Order: sequence, then structure tokens, then C-alpha cells
Amino acid sequence: MNKINKKSSTLLSIVVIVFIGVISLTGCSFVTNDEANNDTGTKEEVNTGVVIEPNQGDSESYYGEWIINQVQAYGVGTYSSEDAESLLGKSLTFTANKASYFGDQPSDIERVATNPIYTETIISESDFVAKYRIPFDNLGIKAPTITEINVTDSNGHVSTFFIKDDNTLIISGGGTYFELIRKVSKSR
Repeated sequence: MNKINKKSSTLLSIVVIVFIGVISLTGCSFVTNDEANNDTGTKEEVNTGVVIEPNQGDSESYYGEWIINQVQAYGVGTYSSEDAESLLGKSLTFTANKASYFGDQPSDIERVATNPIYTETIISESDFVAKYRIPFDNLGIKAPTITEINVTDSNGHVSTFFIKDDNTLIISGGGTYFELIRKVSKSR
């Protein structure tokens, strides 16, 4: 009986030491959107993969109406150049109550999700290239990181876009990356 207690105690000690070691090696850092998109070149190291709580408020910088301005880059996917060009000038909306779908079929843009959930993740260029197989340069991104916004609803994935700056987003669908510009109200 005593041998079993010693073995259990030793095993528990090893598990605790490994757990503490893993926690201390996987430090965490939060980066604001301003810091993530600031190309000052002064950051030595940026921790990535930081997930920010979904739907933090009603004043997200990406809320509003957006116009598909241009094809930023083609990747491997389902859109032909004709499909991609047919989307130019179309608008997408992202608010607390609704979000435009954008996916592998051009017709996805006609759908609207209600009560969307927005999840923000800060991604480094190397992680972005590993995940999406396209470098920041091809998308006109000058910062060392970018904020990825995954939009979901009760049915699942709605769209994925990236915050380039306050007036420019990059959205991905059908293996193609599009630049979105903020629609400015005419009643200014």
C-alpha cells in the first residue's frame, strides 16, 4: 500500500512540474488593433494567436457598410476571374445585429446572418502565410501582424476578414482576397 502511495505521489509531482513548466513557457500577450496595425518597426517580438473576446461592444471599427473595391490577390480556390470581378462594387454589412456572408460561391454574398458573433485574433505574418499560403506583401499589409475577424452565427461560418486600417478591410472567399473600403455616408 505504501509503494502505491509513493508512486502516486511521484506521478502527481511530475504532472504538476510539467504543467507549471508548460504554463511558464507559453506566456501570453495582448495587442490592441492600433499596435497590431502600426508599422513602426520597433517591436522585437510579437506573440500571436491571441484571441480577443467576441462582440466586445457596439462600436467595433469594422462595423458599417463596405464596398468591394478591388481584387487584392488570387489564391487557389473556387472563384474564376469573372466570378471575382462580378463582385466588384457590391456591398457588405457588418453590425452587431447582422453580417454579410462571404464564402466559396459568389452567390453567398446575397445571404445575411442575424446575431453574428465576431471573434478577433491577432496573427503574425509567418502564421498568416502558414494558414493562408499568401504573404502580407501580396495583400498590401505593411504591419508585422494583422487582426483576423471570424464571423459566425447559429449555422456556423459566415465570413473571414482582416482589418488593414480603419477604412480598409481584406475579405477572403473562394481562395480570392478582396479589398473592401468603408462606404461613406452622403449626408455628411
